[in-house]
Amino acid sequence: MIKAAIFDMDGLLIDSERIIMQACIQAAAQVGITYTQAEYVELIGRAGPDSKRIMVEQLNGVENFNLVMQGLDALLAQRNHMFPLKPGAQALLEYYQANQIICSVASSSPMHHITHRLNHAGVLNHFSHLTSGQEVERGKPNPDIYLLALEKLGLSPQACIAFEDSEMGARAAIAAGLKVVVVPDLLQPSDYVRAHCHQVVESLQDWLNVIAPLNTMA
Repeated sequence: MIKAAIFDMDGLLIDSERIIMQACIQAAAQVGITYTQAEYVELIGRAGPDSKRIMVEQLNGVENFNLVMQGLDALLAQRNHMFPLKPGAQALLEYYQANQIICSVASSSPMHHITHRLNHAGVLNHFSHLTSGQEVERGKPNPDIYLLALEKLGLSPQACIAFEDSEMGARAAIAAGLKVVVVPDLLQPSDYVRAHCHQVVESLQDWLNVIAPLNTMA
């Protein structure tokens, strides 16, 4: 029986990746730069410094990167950086809370984004611990963020389950020794992730549909 669940945030708990991607493409277009979905998905699940390095290269320099980021910030500010929950997120968190499973977040996003987005989505109070990519030296796919999350929980990997949507995030959780449930968002997992994760499901609701009857039977 698991004691805790560790969740990624963007693209897993909240439906933000698709919105941010579209805003990024729009912001680039506003300054005459063509930016594609294929380029954006290279950033998914990575920590801020890694994402910046990749984007600077994609956009041919820091000046273009700064222009696109300014436009992106303006577009996201129009919606107050608020994003809807993914299907099943609320129900799964409530289920775990009712069954005394501790819930935690391990997200590459800055801590202020984690608290702001989860608070506006109405689920911040479900989490006992929050871990940001800013707190570790190496971002996903390195296991550091999950190792820190486990340290905060005071639990072993065997006592926890992790939920991820991205390739980088799933690899990080697998490397930390966690049982990983993958819920793909913009990209399907690689053969490596499929072979090493616990299960791939279409939504958090689908995962809840799997575990709830088992708990009732037990």
